Amino acid sequence: MRWFVIFCLGLLSLAHATEARACSCMKLSPSEGLSSSEAVFSGEVIDVQPNEATRFGGLEVTLRVKEVWKGAIGEEVKVHTAGSGAACGYGFAKGLTYLVYAVRDDADPLRVSLCSRTAPIEDAKEDLDFLGKPSHRFESQDAHHKSKDAEGGSDGKCSASRGSTGASGFGWLAILLTVVVLTRRRFA
Repeated sequence: MRWFVIFCLGLLSLAHATEARACSCMKLSPSEGLSSSEAVFSGEVIDVQPNEATRFGGLEVTLRVKEVWKGAIGEEVKVHTAGSGAACGYGFAKGLTYLVYAVRDDADPLRVSLCSRTAPIEDAKEDLDFLGKPSHRFESQDAHHKSKDAEGGSDGKCSASRGSTGASGFGWLAILLTVVVLTRRRFA
């Protein structure tokens, strides 16, 4: 029985350590974030859907752009991100405004990851101070552009949020181990 408990604890620690190392990034300075990005802008998330535009899947996030510091960005833009934090996907939440650093590659026109300096606008003071005055502002933020979802409603569509994607797997493993231990006690 003792070896079984040690084995289970080892599995639990291995499962937890694997999740912690799934996505690792070098922290960029605001200057490095700006120079390595195709586009830098602030925008409110108006929709989050599964990405069907590329073969890599993940999420397609639509933002209503407010200010632009770099790139040829229109009033509305779509960015792609991986579907989970374990794959370095950024957890956008519908209705929130973000400072977005997006890169361009052959597979995706604009991609955002946890490794970029993308952050909720209220957490981006250092970046906003560095970036200074935007090159363009969109002023059409009047009432007819505001969606019900951005004001707190929900239409039941997919949305992403920050969090550990491995927590549910860890929980299932713990439940499975509990069932195995209880079953062994009953038959012992």
